[in-house]
Amino acid sequence: MNRIRHLVEPHRLFLAWQRPVSSMERRSRRIVGEIERRPGGAVFRYLENLPDYQEARREGFQGFPAFSIGKSQEYRSPSVLQAFMRRLPPRKREDFSEYLAQFRLPTPFDGSDMALLAYTGAKLPGDGFEIIPDLADAIPPIELVMEVAGFRHQQVSASSLAVGEPVTLASEPDNAADPDAIAVRHRDNRIGYIAKPYCATVANWLRAYTVEATIERINGKPERPLVYLFVKVAGKARKQSEEPSL
Repeated sequence: MNRIRHLVEPHRLFLAWQRPVSSMERRSRRIVGEIERRPGGAVFRYLENLPDYQEARREGFQGFPAFSIGKSQEYRSPSVLQAFMRRLPPRKREDFSEYLAQFRLPTPFDGSDMALLAYTGAKLPGDGFEIIPDLADAIPPIELVMEVAGFRHQQVSASSLAVGEPVTLASEPDNAADPDAIAVRHRDNRIGYIAKPYCATVANWLRAYTVEATIERINGKPERPLVYLFVKVAGKARKQSEEPSL
C-alpha cells in the first residue's frame, strides 16, 4: 500500500471553490483565498485581485461561510484554523486512523493542522470548497494523493482502469483552453488533467525531478466517477540536460 512518508509542513494553503454541478457542464477550481502561517498564528484573506476570484464571483461565489466578504482584509487565529478544521473529523475520534488511511497518511499523525488540511483537502459534499497546499517551495521527496480533474468528460470507462496502474503526466502547451494544462494519460488514453491550482507546481516538478504517478483509488457515483492518483516526486534534482521521464 502506498504511504506518505515525507510530510511537508506548508507555510500557505489556498482555498479553492467550484460552482455547483450542473448536468455535464465543465467547471474549474477557482482560487479565492489563502491561509498563511505567521509567527502569531494563521491568517486568512480573500484574494480579491485574482482573476480566479473575480470569475468565481461571477459564477455565484458568496464567500466561505465563516468569513464574510468585504468586512475585513484579514481574519486571524485562533478562529481561522478552527473554521477549516471543523470540516474534518476530530483527531480523537475512534475511526480517525481510517480517515487518515484514505489519504495514505501515517497513524499517529504528528503533523500540524495546516498539514492535515493540506493533505486531506477538507472537502465536504456539495459546497464546492477544497484546500490546496502551496508546494511551490517544497523540496522533494514528496508524496500526495491528487484527484484527476475532468475524468467524466474524457469518454473513458472507470472499468478500464485498475488501482496500482501507472499513468503519465504530460504538459499540453498546445491546449487551446489552457496552455498550462497537464494531462493524465493511462496507456494511450487521456483520462483527465491535474487540477488547475496544482499545474504550475507539477510542471516545475516534471522539469526538475523524477515524478511517478499511479492510480490510487476509483470511487464516486456511476454518473460521476472519481479517480485519484498517488504522486511521488523524487528528491534528487535533474541535471538541466536531462529530459523529463513523464
